[in-house]
Amino acid sequence: MMLACDDTITLVKCDGETYTATVIDGVSWYDKTQVKVEGTGLVFSNAVKVRIPASAIAVNVPLPEVGDHLIHGLLPVGTVLERPADLAPFHPRKVMAVADNRRGGLPHVAVVGQ
Repeated sequence: MMLACDDTITLVKCDGETYTATVIDGVSWYDKTQVKVEGTGLVFSNAVKVRIPASAIAVNVPLPEVGDHLIHGLLPVGTVLERPADLAPFHPRKVMAVADNRRGGLPHVAVVGQ
C-alpha cells in the first residue's frame, strides 16, 4: 500500500467534441513550484506529480494520457464542461507524461502535469 494516497482527482478527457470527467479516489497529489534562470531572468512553473495506486484503478476507469487534464478534487455537482474555458475555474493541470509502474513492488501509475 502506498503512503499518502488519500486525495481525489478528476480526470478530464476530451475527444475533440465532448468532455468526460472521471473521479479517481485514493491517489497522491504533490504540487511543486519549479524556478530556473533563463536569459530574461527567473522563470516559474508549477508542476504536479500524481501517483495512482493499482488498487485505485477500477476495471472501467480510464488511465490518464498526455493531453488530458487533472483537477485536484471533485467537480461541483451539475458542472457542465463544453469548452476549454469551462475548465479554467478548477485550475486544471495538463498531463505531460504518464508512466505505468504496475509491475513493481509498489504498483502504480505515475502522472506528471503542468
